[in-house]
Amino acid sequence: MQRLIVDKWRLLLAVLVSGTGLISCSSQPSSVSSFLTVPQIVALSRKGVPADEIIEKIQRSHTVYRLLPNQIENLKRNGLPARVLRYLQKTYRKALLQYPSLSDWDNWTLYEGYWYASPSGAGPDLWLEEP
Repeated sequence: MQRLIVDKWRLLLAVLVSGTGLISCSSQPSSVSSFLTVPQIVALSRKGVPADEIIEKIQRSHTVYRLLPNQIENLKRNGLPARVLRYLQKTYRKALLQYPSLSDWDNWTLYEGYWYASPSGAGPDLWLEEP
């Protein structure tokens, strides 16, 4: 009888542990997987990837960045190329003109300390640089 009770508790514990693992795996919003995150951009820069290539990756990801003033300063201090930083800021300005709903914080995803969006139906011209 005692063995049956112990086995039930082990089974319950195994279910709880596996369920917790599933919850922690799914805690990242599904939309984040398509974003090129700021930490990923910083890592590319530190690896010596040219600014033009980083900007191309940002364009292909269709990610919009809403950087806070302290984050901009921090990225400058950490050596992110000025051209890349300007482009990150431009994604927000251009997206806001085309998608006014992005002025509402509820339409943004906070991940790793940065705010991201990827407007559905946004055309590739949103991410293209002007000459």
